[in-house]
Amino acid sequence: MFNYGGRGRPRVARLDRERITRAALALIQSDGLQRLTMRSLAERLGVSPGALYHHADSRSTVLAWVQEEISGHLNVAGFGAMSLRDALAQWAWSYLRFLRARPRLVDLIVAVPVSQTADTSRMYQRIVSAFRAAGWYDRSIIPSLSALETFIFGAALDSAGPENIYEPEPNAGAPALGDTQAAFAALVQETGEHEHDLVFQLGLDAMLTGLQMRWGGGR
Repeated sequence: MFNYGGRGRPRVARLDRERITRAALALIQSDGLQRLTMRSLAERLGVSPGALYHHADSRSTVLAWVQEEISGHLNVAGFGAMSLRDALAQWAWSYLRFLRARPRLVDLIVAVPVSQTADTSRMYQRIVSAFRAAGWYDRSIIPSLSALETFIFGAALDSAGPENIYEPEPNAGAPALGDTQAAFAALVQETGEHEHDLVFQLGLDAMLTGLQMRWGGGR
């Protein structure tokens, strides 16, 4: 929102954490993480670098704010309210849906340490507590959680691709691949799901089942 001075000329909107975070998000989505500098962010905001530094003391601070914004969009309501498997599935789907529209944010998520983000730390603490309540050993929790996130990141990046990526070239002489692709296409049609959603659900079910068998406390 713009304020107007006595002469009717617009003044720049107030610079604050929310506005800086929104601009950083947009810049990362359009140009990528590597192009986000304090100077490029200041240019996007229409302010001087000095004005930006007055509100955010470093690029790391801005990245932490963006990470906190991302965490706020993830659904953790199920942890402590439903089974661990169902809560993880709900969280994973919310994660995927958010990143599908913003795949370039994956680079930021893997670059920002949790120690720099209080809200994100609380999110992970809630998830870890749910693992513990379900009887998982401490040494199993971080590897399992990291494996799930890695799968989600890959699925988000894969979502940008075409849905029939395994369909062979008609004259390539690959009848086995053609037959299996046709069978998969029929399955997609029967379920009424998008191909990427079907694949994600299959992979998520397999991971949750496998991790439970490998590490879970059986509750």
